[in-house]
Amino acid sequence: MGESGNSGKKWLVGCGVGCAVFILLGILISVGGGIYMMRPFNKAIDAQKELEAEFGARDTFIPGPQGVTADRMEKFLAVRRELQPMCEEFRKIGDSIAAMDELDQGAEEPSKGEVFRAVGSLTGEIFGMVGNLGEFTRQRNEALVANRMSLGEYAWIYVLVYNSWMQHQPNQDFDESEGRGYSASERTLIRTLMLNHAEALEAAGNQEMADLWKSEIQRMERDESGVPFQDGGLPGELIRQFLPFETELARFYCEATSSFELNRVVKKGLSIHSD
Repeated sequence: MGESGNSGKKWLVGCGVGCAVFILLGILISVGGGIYMMRPFNKAIDAQKELEAEFGARDTFIPGPQGVTADRMEKFLAVRRELQPMCEEFRKIGDSIAAMDELDQGAEEPSKGEVFRAVGSLTGEIFGMVGNLGEFTRQRNEALVANRMSLGEYAWIYVLVYNSWMQHQPNQDFDESEGRGYSASERTLIRTLMLNHAEALEAAGNQEMADLWKSEIQRMERDESGVPFQDGGLPGELIRQFLPFETELARFYCEATSSFELNRVVKKGLSIHSD
């Protein structure tokens, strides 16, 4: 196989699940098959509208100066528990990606038949992934409404627990050794939530801690990962609040959904965008 074939495989593997799904969705719509595939996304958008009407946009959440209390941790875990059955659905595509990666990394040049089978398997999984992504977003939004938690609060706890404290890299997809960092819009969201928290600390008279968070915001403006305190230094009070829930938090982490845990789904005409 020539260089262009290898580069194509590497692009498909490296693109990531979130990227591949939305590219495929655009293709489906362009060939007239998008109406059926749009149904789960339409349901997700309806649930999202209800969530935002109830609690506001993601970036309006204000993390209070008290940190993350035990009752909010319980609510977060309730949402994670609801989403756990979906995790296995997303893991299935990992097998197809691993097969593509094996062909790409193998010492011997793969046959055309092997490549076609691997690509066919991956394409089939991604077709299913389109519907599952809409279903995941719907279930997450409905679970948030049921547990009286905004998407902004969910994002806040998710990032601090899984990225800052447990040090899972964002956007891992199915390879725990790699991550691409949060997107530009997600990094903006995270810094906004941090600023909201710093201002709440200032209002509560805790200027020292507010300055710590503002200093971290400045550091993150030069960092592409989007993870607060990624090299340690997460305030001890937060760690003490997370520790009683460590076992369950670890149990309900899912690397296969890490590319779209914080996402919003936006419909523009016949296209779907995630931000």
